Amino acid sequence: MTKRGIIISIIVIIILLFFAKNAFIKYKIGQMRQLPTTTVEVAKAEQQNWKDQITATGTISAMNGVVIKPQVAGTITKIYFKSGSDVKEGEPLFQIYPDILKAQLASAQAQLQLAQVEYQRELELYQKKVEPQQSLDEKDANLKAAEATVQQVQAQLAQNNIVAPFSGRIGLKEVDVGDYVTVGESLVPLQQLDPLRIQFSIPDRYLNKVKIGDNVNVTPSSAPDTIYEGSVYALNSAVYPDTRMFSLWAKIPNPDETLIPGTYATLTLYVGQANPVVVIPATAVLYSPQGEYVYIVVDNIAKKVEVTPGLRNGNLIAITKGIKAGDVVITAGQVKLFDNTPVQISKDTTYHKENTASDKIVTFSNDTEKQAQKNSDDTASEVLNPELPSQQNNDNTSTVN
Repeated sequence: MTKRGIIISIIVIIILLFFAKNAFIKYKIGQMRQLPTTTVEVAKAEQQNWKDQITATGTISAMNGVVIKPQVAGTITKIYFKSGSDVKEGEPLFQIYPDILKAQLASAQAQLQLAQVEYQRELELYQKKVEPQQSLDEKDANLKAAEATVQQVQAQLAQNNIVAPFSGRIGLKEVDVGDYVTVGESLVPLQQLDPLRIQFSIPDRYLNKVKIGDNVNVTPSSAPDTIYEGSVYALNSAVYPDTRMFSLWAKIPNPDETLIPGTYATLTLYVGQANPVVVIPATAVLYSPQGEYVYIVVDNIAKKVEVTPGLRNGNLIAITKGIKAGDVVITAGQVKLFDNTPVQISKDTTYHKENTASDKIVTFSNDTEKQAQKNSDDTASEVLNPELPSQQNNDNTSTVN
């Protein structure tokens, strides 16, 4: 066979293979169209305004939390509370043996009464010009000294009667009636449980993005199905040079007082201006070694589309490439699908866009928010040097890289 004949034969073979491939594809498509229709659930891709988000971990602590310690030594004679109970500001907690001071106070008050009588008598004599000014001044000094002595003993007596410095929940007492306590010895912890503070740190590269008032969503380890919505109320004044991390404090509501200080939590901090993004239910995205993809419905046919997903927010995920707002994506029933499969849209759906990944969202009430702001204002000098957005309004987030 000549060279020309060989070339012609090769061309003919290629043409035949091309037509054979097309015929095979048409045959497969025909087979697919003959397959039973698959019932699926769908949702529309939507455009929402999402803020940038920063994820971190933190520790929940009390806005006000102390360990009650005595300022004087002595024997505990009374305990007024039950461990684990709630107490109000000013309620008595402990009494340290006060009898000696009570006797001293009675003596001081008697001296004060005598000084008042002597001063009044001296004042009358002075007004009658019987006694000189010097005598009146001496009686006046004695009266003031007696008043100071009474105030001193009263202050000492107050130290023997320990009261709650603020309202909160008392912890487990470490002493009993009859115990002798020394100055500075731990007696019992007291924590304010609503609102609470979460302490966390972020890398210093985010410094120019964070400000007071930024929203934060907190999921405690003790309540993984609950989101607590709060806000940043304090920023540290410096970055830790060893870690290059920057510390922040946020306040979160705890109306049921189910959270306690010391709880570990994950959180999402929402910063910056909201930007438009296309979002779909996270269940619509499928993963394979070749990349992520979704199925969209076009004329009751499932079309496979490669996508580039962004960050998740609850049960939503941002799609940066591949689909547009208005596309109908399949959210359930994809296990039996492949490209160009005929589908039927189910009237029932297990997806509701109003839901988030968590079952419960806890937000500030107006009264609690005002009290939280008051507490943060009261501790402003302390906070300045310390060691989500609401999902109901589509103020969600995209990623910060």
